[in-house]
Amino acid sequence: MEFRPRRPGEGDLAGPWRVHPLNDELRRTGADDDLDDADWPSLEVPGHWGQLPRLDRHDGPILHRRRFAHRPPEGSERLWLRFDGVLSSAEVWLDGVYIGDTAGYFATHRFDVTELLARERPGSGDHLLAVEVACPRPRSDTNKASLTGSLQSGPLAPPGNPGGIWRPVAVDSTGPVAVRHARLLCLAADGDRAELLVRLVLDASEGAEIRIDTSVVGPDGSSAGGGVERHALASGENRIEWAVEVERPWLWWPAALGQRPLYDVAVAVRTADGELSDRREWRTGLRRIEVDDFVWRVNGERLFAKGIAYGPAGRFLHSVPDARFRDDVHTVVNAGLDLLRVSAHVAPEALYRAADEAGLLVWQDLPLLGGYSSKIRSTVRAMARSAVDTLGHHPSVALWCGHSEPSGRPLTAPANARAGSRSRRRLPGPLGAASLPDVGRWVTRQVLPGWNRSILDPVLGRELRNADRTRTVVSRSGTLPGPENPTGSDAHLWLGWQVGRFADLPELLRRWPRLGTFPGGIGSQSAALLDWSDAAPDWPTAERQAFARYLPRSAYADGPSWAAATRAYQADLLRAQIETLRRLKYRPTGGFCLVALADPEPAGGFGILDVERRPKPAFEVVTDACRPVVVIADPPPALTVPGQTIALDVHAVSDLREPLGAVRITATARWEDDPDQAAPWTRRVVWEGDLAADDCAHIGRLTFETPTGHGPLVVDLELVSDHKVVTNRYRTVVIPSSEALDLPGLRRS
Repeated sequence: MEFRPRRPGEGDLAGPWRVHPLNDELRRTGADDDLDDADWPSLEVPGHWGQLPRLDRHDGPILHRRRFAHRPPEGSERLWLRFDGVLSSAEVWLDGVYIGDTAGYFATHRFDVTELLARERPGSGDHLLAVEVACPRPRSDTNKASLTGSLQSGPLAPPGNPGGIWRPVAVDSTGPVAVRHARLLCLAADGDRAELLVRLVLDASEGAEIRIDTSVVGPDGSSAGGGVERHALASGENRIEWAVEVERPWLWWPAALGQRPLYDVAVAVRTADGELSDRREWRTGLRRIEVDDFVWRVNGERLFAKGIAYGPAGRFLHSVPDARFRDDVHTVVNAGLDLLRVSAHVAPEALYRAADEAGLLVWQDLPLLGGYSSKIRSTVRAMARSAVDTLGHHPSVALWCGHSEPSGRPLTAPANARAGSRSRRRLPGPLGAASLPDVGRWVTRQVLPGWNRSILDPVLGRELRNADRTRTVVSRSGTLPGPENPTGSDAHLWLGWQVGRFADLPELLRRWPRLGTFPGGIGSQSAALLDWSDAAPDWPTAERQAFARYLPRSAYADGPSWAAATRAYQADLLRAQIETLRRLKYRPTGGFCLVALADPEPAGGFGILDVERRPKPAFEVVTDACRPVVVIADPPPALTVPGQTIALDVHAVSDLREPLGAVRITATARWEDDPDQAAPWTRRVVWEGDLAADDCAHIGRLTFETPTGHGPLVVDLELVSDHKVVTNRYRTVVIPSSEALDLPGLRRS
């Protein structure tokens, strides 16, 4: 019998299922046909059990049951029970027979149910599907077994349990040869040709000769390539891979570099007599991405990757509309960012489609965050392969990362540093706090050998490289160079929030340039503009300690003033660190990653957008600091006194592909309340020249002695070329004497 596509609704098991918390009795009887579940609550599947009020605070496991009618198989037809996604794992029974389990919440799992659905059923003839769904809450940050990453752990995790059958469940029909796993990768691409690699794992009911038809359709709808493969299969699993060439391809580019044409690829598996048995389809882009020591190149063009972390778009992933992902992607691109780090989770497919179409590169983490138990070794290997199968065809996915922060977050300051002095308690900044010594304690912890860094992460790295040789693999993220990892990874420094001050970044990178290749962990939390009571927000301990150290609630007259200060501090931190890293473009910095796009809850978080996607002050700052062309100066001290000499180096940075000629840059220091510059004190320097493409140039130095007086001074920068005017401003406050540094209410970095 020839395979035939399902008619609308045929085999679809969406709809109301009966659910009940699992107990000892249900462990024995939950799959029994005669179990009465009529009074159990009903849950829509796909969905999450937390969407039911009576199960909202339940951590599972939850038994799901569904009765359904289905015709028996016909001829050589095979029937497959398909789960597109279960959060986070499941044990599955059909008609009282155990048929298998699932692991990896984003992966599709298929079970051959041909024989079971061919059996006669008593009574109504309906079949019974029983699924035990587990999504345990991690009980430890160092010995976890649940592979849900930032869905349940870390500062980007939405509150509550996300468990459930969150993607479709259906019964599929195939011919005698079924596709169990499918993978599409772009092996190579340039202006002359591109090469696609197709890999199938086929399940044959018996030995057979087959034909595989491959077609590639270009962006204009015309045929761009394809071919016919013939193979002899053995009974059971067979692995087949082959290459498909595309002549003179239209290359896919990030938004900053070019267009994003997409190709449609289809593979049809046919029996020897030409009948269709199964098929797979992908939409992909043809490009070559190389990341060498965190310097990014796309199709040979170098790109300074300005990135931002992306947490789960909501606790209930099934209920997040596709439009949310499209809007988030366009927000990131419009902010001048090139890279979205899908932080410690795999998002719904809609995010990657939107990134493909918009030209946004994706740094893809596996859902591992923090420390894990040694029991997960085999599970994570299968999860790595599933990630490549699921996402490998997306041109936006540029890099795989196996494990985020296996050493945990940085150590907080010791108790005496957090308590601080009398003046620190009254000031909203980290004055007097330890700086580089804090980082030293963190270094010690990060370089010591351990199960996660020394064993688990190399296993993950090898599995990802074996599955996908076309992409760069970072085995672990957020760690420093050590005996078992000489080159290290992207460094999560958390300066100004977990350790030190954010103004320490230039000095730290001067002492240890390796940390500057691709810094992450750039950001601070900020609170929503709520009428906060005296009670602290229900954030993790590390976050509460960070607020107490850097922005103590007691330093402000009321909750809204404190919340506004947290937002201003976040904006100051991001601006200072982005500008520092852009000055170090390719010497040694290849890019950076901010934390994060959006808050996970109404109270606030690391986002530059709040939970409703409304911009915070930091959003405007990030957009301004990430423009293609910027003019930057060393930030002046927040407070100064008359007679102090201030010397500021000025840099111009361009991410454009073409040089800027006849550039005029002006740096002016003046009193802020004198916009017409009528007062006698003004200092101005002008430079002229050309600015090379994709470069950072040291323009010169503005040096002045702070004038007598008090109040704010500003340093204005202006870059003018034929078609572009770029400005920037810095502020310092002149006070009568150094004794005034103890005045309460002043904020400095």
